[in-house]
Amino acid sequence: MFERGINSIFPIPLYLEYAEGEEFKKIEDELISASDKTQFSQRKDWNADTHQLSKNPFNSNILSEHKCITTMEFIQRNVVEYVKLSTGSNGNNQYRWSESWITKTLKGQYAAEHHHGYADISGVYYFNTNGEDGNLRFDNIHSQMAGNFILAELPSKQPMPLKNGLLILWPGVLKHGTMTNVTDNERMSLSFNILIGRQGFVVENG
Repeated sequence: MFERGINSIFPIPLYLEYAEGEEFKKIEDELISASDKTQFSQRKDWNADTHQLSKNPFNSNILSEHKCITTMEFIQRNVVEYVKLSTGSNGNNQYRWSESWITKTLKGQYAAEHHHGYADISGVYYFNTNGEDGNLRFDNIHSQMAGNFILAELPSKQPMPLKNGLLILWPGVLKHGTMTNVTDNERMSLSFNILIGRQGFVVENG
């Protein structure tokens, strides 16, 4: 419904939800246990001050490997809701975990701007943050049209909330990165990619 004054068109659907109560506690236990059993390292081909990742991050599913059942169920439930709300569909599409990994961000480290272009949905879940150790930021998709005065005056980055139990879902093609962790806290987060089945592209549930 359009009204007088400024109207935004073609919005990008971002989804936020919080784990709470007993479910939050179970997810924390699962992810902390998985991270305690995980070796972290920086990628050799990345800048020296970028964050650390679990082993073989982009070709494995750490949630499945460590049987993080409650975590997976929480994410799956919210992925269905995200698809429903953003597309108007019934949410019954088949989907597949492409990969999942844990990120450790120490003081002075950050995530360089990037995207997960092949993923239909990308997401992050925070399980050890003090709320000041490096917010996720999304790039303004109109930044390539900065030659236009109106578009050039729009914010170039959009920081997101940062809190334990927070799940954020977004289209994988959206460029994002994090601010530098300037605190002594070791921020821990789970990241993942999901592929959605559709006509001409069938995936198996998993």
